[in-house]
Amino acid sequence: MGRTRAFGSIAYKPSKQRLTRIVASFLTPQEAFATWPNLAERQSKSFPPGQEDEARAWLSMAHKKIEAGVWEPPVAVKQREKSARLTLGEYFPQWLEDRTFKGRPLKAGTRYRLRKDVENHILPWFGAMRLIDITQAEIDRWLASMPAEQTAMKSNALKALQAILRSASQPGLHGEPALIPVYPCTKSLPKPERRSQTVPATPEQVKAIYDAMPERYRMAVYLAVFGDGLRIGEVCALQRRDIDLTSRTLHIRRGRVTMDRSKTTDTPKTDRSIRDERIPPQLVPLLQDFLAEYVGSAGTAWLFPKVKDSSAPVHPNSLRAWYDDARKEAGRPDLRFHDLRHTGLTWLAAEGATVRELMDAAGHADVNTAMRYQHSLDTRKDLLAERLGDKLLPDETPEILRARIADLEKRIRKMQRERRSLREKLKTLEAQL
Repeated sequence: MGRTRAFGSIAYKPSKQRLTRIVASFLTPQEAFATWPNLAERQSKSFPPGQEDEARAWLSMAHKKIEAGVWEPPVAVKQREKSARLTLGEYFPQWLEDRTFKGRPLKAGTRYRLRKDVENHILPWFGAMRLIDITQAEIDRWLASMPAEQTAMKSNALKALQAILRSASQPGLHGEPALIPVYPCTKSLPKPERRSQTVPATPEQVKAIYDAMPERYRMAVYLAVFGDGLRIGEVCALQRRDIDLTSRTLHIRRGRVTMDRSKTTDTPKTDRSIRDERIPPQLVPLLQDFLAEYVGSAGTAWLFPKVKDSSAPVHPNSLRAWYDDARKEAGRPDLRFHDLRHTGLTWLAAEGATVRELMDAAGHADVNTAMRYQHSLDTRKDLLAERLGDKLLPDETPEILRARIADLEKRIRKMQRERRSLREKLKTLEAQL
């Protein structure tokens, strides 16, 4: 009967006569490289003189694990043991550093709010707790300890905790094993209801707020209403090149950044926030005067710069402070700047805009479908923009009337071209009959 080949080897270093250590080693199993591609060709461990039996026992145990298909390299074992001791407080800083949204780093404001939610509401309870010890029962106790009336705060904190634990239950960025075996969150909170519905402003109230604003910055009010949902950060970041009076188009391409000192603007918070909106013809003369009087000639000139530094866009807090004074003077102290968006959309809905139009129909999931309807969508946008302008800026000045007439003549010429095209098509079809 043949002799069974020994597993691994024992080496005496530097020699058997001058022994300082015993080194046991074996070839790394080939199948292990699929999971850990950077492993050494051989796995080894050193033992002091006199522990040859321990070295052979180590080889024997490794052999049995390989035969059973459960062998792991020491680095993986150490990582698992380290993970078992890892607390949420230790894990959070690296998690926040690696956190992305749709493959991009988090916006500075998002990162700031997330850190505050965790530091204020999560770490005091879970910071010293091991990740593997966090259960739904413990989460329930944590939620029960919070003020019942703080529903929005509880919801935001729970979302942050769920995001952390979801990441911990998944493999790492470079294929590292998950830190916890299973995602422990099995419940979620109901979406908090708003305490009260926003009452949209009337055209008279919007005009009163506009008139009460500092002259240099009052156009921000009309743009927020007519811009079909501009956020205050988007208003602050507008530049001259974003207003195309020829096509009556407002381009939204960036937002004001307040938490990142390395820059003043960034792309909007979502891809869908990059959009084009129609400018009502009634607003064109006012914008022409505003651009001529207040805004530099360069395309990158800010529409609303800082008071003492025209090279930087105004801070949202400054614009909000002027607006707060203006809304009180207009008798609507409850109307936040963000509510101008709600007001504009409510007016559009009253003029017959569909739900899809209010959501911006250019956001079709199917790009081909969106392109197919683009022509009719643009016509519809023109009509809705004009009706919105009628609400706030009726035909009461020669400039507005001239703008309306020019716009109507442009549309008439377009319709005449379409009529000629249809007549030609009809003539061709009739000739074929």
